[in-house]
Amino acid sequence: MHLTRRNALIGSAGLAASASLPAAAQRRGGDLVFAQEATVPTLDMHFSTSIATRNVAMNMYEMLVSRNENNAPVADLAEGWDESADGLTYTFRLRRGVKFHNGKDMTSADVLASWRRYARMALQRRVLGDVEAMSAPDAHTFVVKLKARQPTFIDQISSFAVPISIHPAEQENAEGGKLEPIGTGPFQFVEFVPDSHVLIRRFDGYAPNTAYQGTDGFAGRKVVTLDTVRFRLVREAGARVAGLETGELHVVEDVPTKSAERLRTNRDIRLLPMKHWWLHGAWMNHQRPPTNNLMVRRAIQTALDMEAIMEIATDGAYDLHPGLQYPGNPYYTDAGKQFYNVNDPAKAQAMLRQANYQGQELVIITNSSFASMYNAAVVVTEQLRAIGLRVRMDVFDWATAIARRRDADAWNLWFTGQGTGPSVGPFTAMIDVVSPQLNQVVADPTLDALYAELLSRPAEAERKAVFARFQERVHEQVHFLKFGDLTKVQAARASVQGFTPYRIPRFWNVSLGA
Repeated sequence: MHLTRRNALIGSAGLAASASLPAAAQRRGGDLVFAQEATVPTLDMHFSTSIATRNVAMNMYEMLVSRNENNAPVADLAEGWDESADGLTYTFRLRRGVKFHNGKDMTSADVLASWRRYARMALQRRVLGDVEAMSAPDAHTFVVKLKARQPTFIDQISSFAVPISIHPAEQENAEGGKLEPIGTGPFQFVEFVPDSHVLIRRFDGYAPNTAYQGTDGFAGRKVVTLDTVRFRLVREAGARVAGLETGELHVVEDVPTKSAERLRTNRDIRLLPMKHWWLHGAWMNHQRPPTNNLMVRRAIQTALDMEAIMEIATDGAYDLHPGLQYPGNPYYTDAGKQFYNVNDPAKAQAMLRQANYQGQELVIITNSSFASMYNAAVVVTEQLRAIGLRVRMDVFDWATAIARRRDADAWNLWFTGQGTGPSVGPFTAMIDVVSPQLNQVVADPTLDALYAELLSRPAEAERKAVFARFQERVHEQVHFLKFGDLTKVQAARASVQGFTPYRIPRFWNVSLGA
């Protein structure tokens, strides 16, 4: 594992994070500004894998079952659930008194319609692939029947990688990206100005879940004291840091290493570092030449110097290892390590000759919204040109890059960050390589079969063994080209009370002090 400068920073800065204050001790009112680095492509969480979407939308929408602070499934809009003895039927008891932002009471009809929409068009509809039937026998009961026992069913539906958010039944037939922004969460939608900001305000009709004492992951007792939260697009890291220092911005994401080192002595600012934020890497298109040739994909994989890529992409804020889960995670494995960070350009050139590479253009898609992705693409482009590949790098904003990815004839490598936690475990971490989420475009029946086996094995030890085989297959066939694990540092003004770092910012139980 590679120890970096920011690892040392984490040890001291992490101590500055404060626990959530009781709602009674917080000041009511105030307009908080959160600066994020990427454009929000849509507020339809069924139709987005973008963390920029979730930053906003997870404060507006809720799920039946979510995750707590330790990544365990917990009830949210559901009061609880029962599993039948044969493991084929799940009965969810819904919380009463929950209202949508339009004033309508939430019932099981809304849950049923939302799940039907998700099963029809969501980007990770594979999660509901084993569902045989769904029903709403009364206003406060929702029943799901499975085709076969699935021990990981609750784990899957509680992930907020692409959340099964609940919406009014009237929106069941809304197409992807065209969902009206009405949820049950503690904040409600006000306005969305593309490439500028999204504004949300306190939903005064929200009834906090009294089963909890305070914030607990994306469940808990959600009490809103803030009047509004403005999610402002601030692409430049320097501008985010400057705005934080002047007080124009209250919370920011992705503080560069050098800036974080300087801010450590500023008593008006708290640093909030999060290790293993995402797997930094690129999807590999198996349809478009020349990456439709396994030997070409292997040559690319073999050529790359991951340490050089990550050092420049993150300014030293990274770890190197082959895992698709991070060290310390129960499912961490180094399976496939023989394919990772080989860094042998001469061997890669020989592989290109073996593949009879004829100079076809290799197209890299990256974006200008996430500096680490752009910087990684620049380094990879240079390294691949050095072994004789003809490379073109296309740069778009984040929303356009996502749209461009859907054209399988437009790219060979698509640069991204693949989340590893706390919202994502082994069942959803790499679902994008399983049918029908085909980031590699061409289906891999072996991976599909391994994924089905991963979900069906009753014992955790068995599932871990299957995940190791799954990970090795991803590396061996070069589905996802992993560079390293990125560390991200957020920061907040000291006047922001009750804000605790998490994969997605949560603005309930948060207040602005004097």
